[in-house]
Amino acid sequence: MTDQELKDLVAQLALDTQAFKAQLASSQEQADKRAEAADHSLEAFKNQLAASQEAADRRAAEADRRAAEADRDTKELKQQIGGLGNKFGYFTEGLLLPSVERILMEQFGVTDFIMRWKTRQGAEWQELDGFGFVNGDKNIGFVVEVKSRLDERGIEQTLSQLRRFGTFHPSYKGMTLYGIIAAVDAPSSATRQAVYDAGLYLVTTDDDIAEMPAPPQGFTPFRTVV
Repeated sequence: MTDQELKDLVAQLALDTQAFKAQLASSQEQADKRAEAADHSLEAFKNQLAASQEAADRRAAEADRRAAEADRDTKELKQQIGGLGNKFGYFTEGLLLPSVERILMEQFGVTDFIMRWKTRQGAEWQELDGFGFVNGDKNIGFVVEVKSRLDERGIEQTLSQLRRFGTFHPSYKGMTLYGIIAAVDAPSSATRQAVYDAGLYLVTTDDDIAEMPAPPQGFTPFRTVV
């Protein structure tokens, strides 16, 4: 190879090296730009994610607030309903009990009648809607329960009141007890029969007038001795 050819080869190599460096620099610049764009995209994504999370947190907090309000409103409504139920119960008792007292005095010779009798024995309580008894040789008493809606549960509750009476009232030892249910709504014939089958007397209302229908034939009153 001649000197000229060698010089030309060296010159060409120099040109190729310069071109390679320029290409490499361009590639690096493009890579930097892509990296910078990726950084911008990542930052934008992070910002978007943070905004979404913040919005989700706000929605969750709002949902929790509404749930708490709904729970509070539900509790208040239950309290109001309970209060109305108690008021209705006392109103019902106030209407019926004087009539029951009259019936007991006329039909059974009851001499004393107590309304809403609440008694404590230790940590336990017994509350009777009404209690009438005969002062004298008969020594009999009548436990009265008033029911706005009469059902099997009310019948069992009345029998339970009779059985528990002696525990709360030992001073009445030796007294024979009977049970009476005073129903506000006219019970069905099946419910009436269930009352009589349990040995309980029944007072019903007809056109706002309380009366004690004659028990069916074969009726045997439930009685317990204190």
